[in-house]
Amino acid sequence: MRGGWEGRQRIALGLGLALSGAIVFSCYGLTVGARLRPVERPRSERIEWMRFPPAQLEWWIFEEVNRERAQRHLPPLAWDALLAEIARQHSQDMAARRFFGHITPDGVDVETRLRQRGIGRYRVVAENLALNFDPIYPVGTTIHQWMMSPGHKRNILGPFRYTGVGVALAPGGAYYITQIFLDR
Repeated sequence: MRGGWEGRQRIALGLGLALSGAIVFSCYGLTVGARLRPVERPRSERIEWMRFPPAQLEWWIFEEVNRERAQRHLPPLAWDALLAEIARQHSQDMAARRFFGHITPDGVDVETRLRQRGIGRYRVVAENLALNFDPIYPVGTTIHQWMMSPGHKRNILGPFRYTGVGVALAPGGAYYITQIFLDR
């Protein structure tokens, strides 16, 4: 008989879940006439426990960008530690000085940042930035937004071989994200 055992398992599982829900609701009640104390308004730190370490986000973004490339049969990008360091410093600078842009308030762009760190010869370079306030899915949100933007998508799928990602967490909880793409 097809599906007999599976059908009984589904019914048993459904009944089990329904009963456990009834037990939870029956145990979580209010006594009539009980006095409720006002709840303190949550502070902005209430979700700090959910924040991801910037280094972990950097790696996850790197992996997701390569996943987007693989879906289109493009070669993966190689992680470049120096590019990541340059990207991280730019993200930290944006977070510290509260600006968001490819060019710093001092007029320094990605090409200048590369030259300052000894990278002067390359075929092509590009940079993606994101300012992300999502504490739960910061990587997914960032990649989705980049892939919806023609310029950012072009960088992700472009003719690059190397990349570095830098993430900084600002005091207010925002993630500043920089990804540099390069081909030598």
